[in-house]
Amino acid sequence: MNAGALVAYEIVAGENPLPTLCSAWSRGERVFLVSKNHSTVARQQVLNAARVSDVLQTITHDQAVQKINLDSCPPTASVIIETSGSTAAPRLIELGLDALVASARIGARAIAFGPGDLWHASLPATHIGGLMIHIRSLVLGGAVRHAGAPKCWSDLNGVTHISLVAAQLARLLEDTNRPPASLKAVMLGGGPSSQSLRESALRKGLPLFATYGMTETASQVVTGPIAIGDAATLAGAPLPGIQISIDSSNNEILVGSPTLARGTLVNGALVPFTVPLRTRDVGCFDEHGRLHISGRLDAMFISGGRNIQPEIIERALAELPGVRSCCVVGIAHEKWGMRPVVFVQLVQSPQGNSSDSHTPTSNSPRMSLAEQLRQTLEPFLIPDMFLEMPPENTSRMKYSRSELAQRLVQGERFRQLD
Repeated sequence: MNAGALVAYEIVAGENPLPTLCSAWSRGERVFLVSKNHSTVARQQVLNAARVSDVLQTITHDQAVQKINLDSCPPTASVIIETSGSTAAPRLIELGLDALVASARIGARAIAFGPGDLWHASLPATHIGGLMIHIRSLVLGGAVRHAGAPKCWSDLNGVTHISLVAAQLARLLEDTNRPPASLKAVMLGGGPSSQSLRESALRKGLPLFATYGMTETASQVVTGPIAIGDAATLAGAPLPGIQISIDSSNNEILVGSPTLARGTLVNGALVPFTVPLRTRDVGCFDEHGRLHISGRLDAMFISGGRNIQPEIIERALAELPGVRSCCVVGIAHEKWGMRPVVFVQLVQSPQGNSSDSHTPTSNSPRMSLAEQLRQTLEPFLIPDMFLEMPPENTSRMKYSRSELAQRLVQGERFRQLD
């Protein structure tokens, strides 16, 4: 193919994408990663948006991957990743190889990774966090273990590094066995996590690191160790060479970095990002120069004249016993304009059923989730409904607020917890 050609490759979970990616990049191709889990309709939609053919080539596993020098690839070589779209429709982000390489090298300044290390790769390579595991291996050395999401500590025997979201960490902490002594770094990202979850992991002896980043920044731009007493909002200190500032008008986080993407694809054409990148995330720095993330600008909604940041409710819920993960959405209300509704994933009981939503506390043997939240949140923040997270969503790294809200608006029924 001609240099700079746009090609689409279908990524299969658990298989090594590097052989095909390296081959394509050596030819200067722009590679659009397409998830095998897409429905036929969704796949065609993203292919149309990128303006590429619907003929996909499946990446197959090859132990004898040729290690190429990404710095020597033609400048047109890139990867195109579909964002997770937690609050809006997904976008197609194009990242040059220079950004990927810079991310690997800069990230290693905070969490070393190299020969002799083993990174558990349960994140799909269609997600920037999953792709960067492979890029780090290629650039820094070190090995990658292709496997599913770990369900117990024994799944991580011999592993030195792993990236987890809060729900995955919560599930592992339900295992009463000890974590493997081989673990050097557990990176916790992907959205809000509770202070109690973090401290439970630290008491278990885990080398826990907070991290913050996005597809547009080739993964992490902020990383740092977590200690007992650190706030749940802590994301860490900016990595070397990355400039982070706060817009004083709305507290939006702005990022300038050599890891920034080239831009987003709109109808097949690249629309460059402005610098610094406006992240739409809200945050602040503490007295130690560490960044704290409080929520998303586009997630906030107004209820009866009061601003509601869903992440505040989610963090409070995540502190409650029996709650593994949750997602708050805003739903139209005749009187108040908008009201919060929450989808909750409960910890599984030993019999395999969701634990009782009326989880015992020190004050009451059968307090509902709403009653427990009233102990820490203002009344206007208490959700109007507590719904069971749809089973097909429980394995996701990040929940889509827009998708869950749309399903409610369309009249889909969900099991009510309270």
